Amino acid sequence: MTLLNALKTIICLTIILYAAPFLIEGIKKQYIPLLEPQTHIGVLQIKEPLNNADYLTKQLHSFFKDPLIKGIVIKIDCADAAPGTSQTIFHDIRQLKKEYPKPIITLAENICLSGAYLIATACDYIIAPESVLIGNIGKSFSTQSIQALHKKIDEETTNNFDDIKNETYQQFIKQIALSRKLSLTTVHNWADGKIFTGTQAVALGLINEIGSLCTVIKIIKEKALIEGEIIWIEQNEKISPFNIFFSNERTIT
Repeated sequence: MTLLNALKTIICLTIILYAAPFLIEGIKKQYIPLLEPQTHIGVLQIKEPLNNADYLTKQLHSFFKDPLIKGIVIKIDCADAAPGTSQTIFHDIRQLKKEYPKPIITLAENICLSGAYLIATACDYIIAPESVLIGNIGKSFSTQSIQALHKKIDEETTNNFDDIKNETYQQFIKQIALSRKLSLTTVHNWADGKIFTGTQAVALGLINEIGSLCTVIKIIKEKALIEGEIIWIEQNEKISPFNIFFSNERTIT
């Protein structure tokens, strides 16, 4: 080996030795997380106006039936929900929980009223910040559903509209009382169209806890027995080998 070749070899080895720690650290950051346990949690958004259940129920069925998804979070920001749509989603959640047991949690950020609140009560746990608006139980017909009804039916055939509203109201309070374990003898405290802040709603038993996404993560980890990281799967997003291995931007510890 000539002196020049020897010098080249020494220089190359020096560069490799200098760069090796940085290369190893980069590889560790990129690939070690792939070897750690990760859990997929489905996320659904409910916003107003809510007057069709098809999209949400299809996604709920997909999330509940997917064995790779270990829990579901419903993020609600809705004040205008048609009663039939709300009840359809409510019943689907309750039935799917029986068939495919996995935790489902509601996070309400600003508004969760009337039919949207009914949907929340079908979940295992409701979390919201202090200033969120909760309730309006009793105003079960949304503005849109009333307008749609009047377009289809003339005034002569809607003379029993008050009876219809009362019947729907009775359905709502019974379903909510059963889900939230509230007494119907105290219905005047938490229904009758009253609206509450998150702080008031906790005291009444309408929600479980004041909190945020951090609280959701804590609760769903407890309920789904998650020890590793959470990967959030949004609506219509399929779990594939690609997004299992390359989804760290959606990973939350």
